[in-house]
Amino acid sequence: MVAKPAKKQIELAKKLRQHGEKIKILWSKTGTVSQIDGLITIRLLDDIEESVRNFLREYSMLFGIKIDLSDLKFIGRADGIRTVHIRYQQHHDGIPVLNAFTSVHLNKEHKIIKIKLNYHPAITLDTKRILGQGISKEQAIGFVKSHLAAETKDIHHSSANLIIYPKDDAFYLAWEVRISLKSPAQSHHIYVNVEDGSILNRIDVLKKKDGTGKVFIPNPVVALGDLNLTPDSDIPEKAYKEVILKELDGSGFLKGPYVDTGDTPNRAYETALVFNYKRGDGRFCEVMAYYHIDSCQRFIQSIGFNNICNKQIKVNAYASESYISYFEPHTKTLTFAAGGIPDAEDADIIVHEYAHALQDDQVPGFGMTDEGCAMGQGFGDFLAACFFAEENGGFNREAVGDWDGIGMIQHCVRRVDSKKHYPEDYLDLLRCDADSEIWSATLWDIYLAFGGDSKKKEKRMIARERSIKLLLESYFFLNPLSQFKDGADAIITANAHLFAGRDEKKIRATFIKRGIL
Repeated sequence: MVAKPAKKQIELAKKLRQHGEKIKILWSKTGTVSQIDGLITIRLLDDIEESVRNFLREYSMLFGIKIDLSDLKFIGRADGIRTVHIRYQQHHDGIPVLNAFTSVHLNKEHKIIKIKLNYHPAITLDTKRILGQGISKEQAIGFVKSHLAAETKDIHHSSANLIIYPKDDAFYLAWEVRISLKSPAQSHHIYVNVEDGSILNRIDVLKKKDGTGKVFIPNPVVALGDLNLTPDSDIPEKAYKEVILKELDGSGFLKGPYVDTGDTPNRAYETALVFNYKRGDGRFCEVMAYYHIDSCQRFIQSIGFNNICNKQIKVNAYASESYISYFEPHTKTLTFAAGGIPDAEDADIIVHEYAHALQDDQVPGFGMTDEGCAMGQGFGDFLAACFFAEENGGFNREAVGDWDGIGMIQHCVRRVDSKKHYPEDYLDLLRCDADSEIWSATLWDIYLAFGGDSKKKEKRMIARERSIKLLLESYFFLNPLSQFKDGADAIITANAHLFAGRDEKKIRATFIKRGIL
């Protein structure tokens, strides 16, 4: 409801117009003035700031401010070219009111040309009582660190100051917590209610910008629905998709909260943040790596996990000296081989390798046993296959790396629909890639049991989210020496806590069918 100006305010408005030229007055919903434009002659005293204060006192009722201006604190004067700008901030009980500024702007003759007010005339908070019963500064900072999961991140700066926080026509005494984090760079103003510790608002103050680029989703084989492509095929424009590269730091490089391609030689640099390249260009691999790792991390957060590799990872997207792609657990970096078909041209490979970073973040040192190694590789294959299962109508969705693996026996790197059975098909070789197909196929069977083979896309999408969510939760129950049976037990345990044991018989039947239980 909009309040009407009082009789005295209307009289003061008429008086003001008599002392000015072309005066325009805007009224706020509280019945006070929010802005005045025109040319107002004021009585000049020895000091221009005191002249302005004298004017504000004379018209205090028009503006709705206290006649002694005791709640307006002078915060600065700035001199423009032939202009003067004076600013005040409203206080209540000596505490600043957030964004409650009053500014008076004058020309070279010291005539007022504009007044802007964001003033709250009806604040009734008992700040002394609230402070005596509410949370402390240290507690507020602790709440914010927990909210941001900042205990595991490099905190660059944190501080807190009392403010009055206006929200939905009400006012709250709050701690304005300012916190900056490194790796990835973050900077926030977070407002914590002094009374109960609840978070009133969170503002990201780090200047970030979205960019655009072209990628394969996940690769040209799936995008075109063509199993007959070769490494020398001319890939048409329709195989590429223009995407948003989210929250770039504005430096011109592919660097954001979850990915930094800074380890890539001759890295891409675009001041306009438009990264449109084609395959065969190492910079295209950078765009692929940035987009798909960033998308995977955002998906993981969207299903409820804000603490699994929720940080910036360094990437070499085009490593000409490497013949294999890998996650390096000591440096926590990702490297994608550039030989043949560059691995980062295939998003299946990107997500597979990122899965190792996820595992390492949940269980440092995971995969110290042969079966644990196979579980790690199988998880990477399953995550890639399931993550992209709906692309191009599910074309060839059981294949992993069907672009990177062109020319191989299965026309892909591996598949997740193997018929292998434990233990007779378990080879226990030095490299666990072959044995990983036992684990990835088991996980794929669980996804199908949840509805991944439904004819309805909606049910398949629910199965996709549930199976990935269940698998990620299960890893919290594992350790570096875990084996197949431990992985099965962890999934059953996670299902009991996440989904109240729903479909446990189906899950157990899947492990029994594969010989794991």
